[in-house]
Amino acid sequence: MDARGACVLAVAAVTLAGCSAVGDYLSHNTQTPQIGPQGIFTPSGPAKESEKIVKLPASAADVDCPEVDVQEGGATDRVGGPASEDVRYQFDINDVARECDPQGAQFALKVGVSGRLLIGPAGTPGDYSTTLHVRVTREADKKALYDKAFRVAANTQGADSAQFRLVTEPILLPLTRARLDVDYSIEVGLGQGAAVATHHRRARRHGSSPVAGAD
Repeated sequence: MDARGACVLAVAAVTLAGCSAVGDYLSHNTQTPQIGPQGIFTPSGPAKESEKIVKLPASAADVDCPEVDVQEGGATDRVGGPASEDVRYQFDINDVARECDPQGAQFALKVGVSGRLLIGPAGTPGDYSTTLHVRVTREADKKALYDKAFRVAANTQGADSAQFRLVTEPILLPLTRARLDVDYSIEVGLGQGAAVATHHRRARRHGSSPVAGAD
């Protein structure tokens, strides 16, 4: 088996430790947002009197941003037969990141995902695409406040692999308290099966500082 076949045979695991590349892109991205209108939602409010916001957080360092979960079955999208030599191409998620920017009584959430396209033994270098799902859920009632499917593409330009990257537009959500990770969850996944996954793999927070004023 050649190196390309061996690479596809081992389904790529999500890299949970390094989010710097996507995180840096989130912080400096000035491109036009890639998707449609952002949602503004009614806050459910803190559950306890002690959790009410006394002073609104002023910066990203003042809040605990929700971590990014990669849905089971959503880390890889593989196209081709069941045997490794029949694989045409495969998309893998390698990095995830997020950014929470307080803006008064709301915060702007951006989610970043990067990964790679691998050409299998039965495939040919070229331009391929897959579906990437991004979902933000309010934990109080498990309601999906944001649920979007993107089309991501990569072109190997004659090689055996290529990179892809996506950053969402700012998603406006109620700033319930400094512990936003308690009130919201973020999920991402590749392929059609990602939308119905039931088990999650937790990604490490990128670029987070100790939460100031956490309850």
